[in-house]
Amino acid sequence: MLEPPELSGLKSGEAGEQWVAYLYQKNGFEILARNYALFGKKQFGEIDIVARRGPRLYIVEVKTRKNENFMPVEETVNFHKQTRLRRMAKLYLQQNPQYADWDIQIDVAAVLMDPFDNSIKSVKLIENAIEDV
Repeated sequence: MLEPPELSGLKSGEAGEQWVAYLYQKNGFEILARNYALFGKKQFGEIDIVARRGPRLYIVEVKTRKNENFMPVEETVNFHKQTRLRRMAKLYLQQNPQYADWDIQIDVAAVLMDPFDNSIKSVKLIENAIEDV
């Protein structure tokens, strides 16, 4: 049985990513990579989680916040971030040609944490959040 991750002592972003990876695994996904980054002269970007289930790859962007008063978490994935995620998905496929014929889906996980005890209050998963990969 898969145990929930220990989140104490982690920064909020790391805790959110740990929790979302746990939820994907709990639902039958295999985690292929975490914090996947490609570098040239500079870092092209980072994918928080790469997962697979069946012949489909899932690129997961995790956004974690302790306060939603400013802007809902999922709205922080703006046009620039979407463009970068599409590019990173394509670069991941170039670096991992065994998945070249697989379907690919980009999800956004919006994690809201309690600001006082750092517990996870909610996770909102937006499947196929970014199209045209």
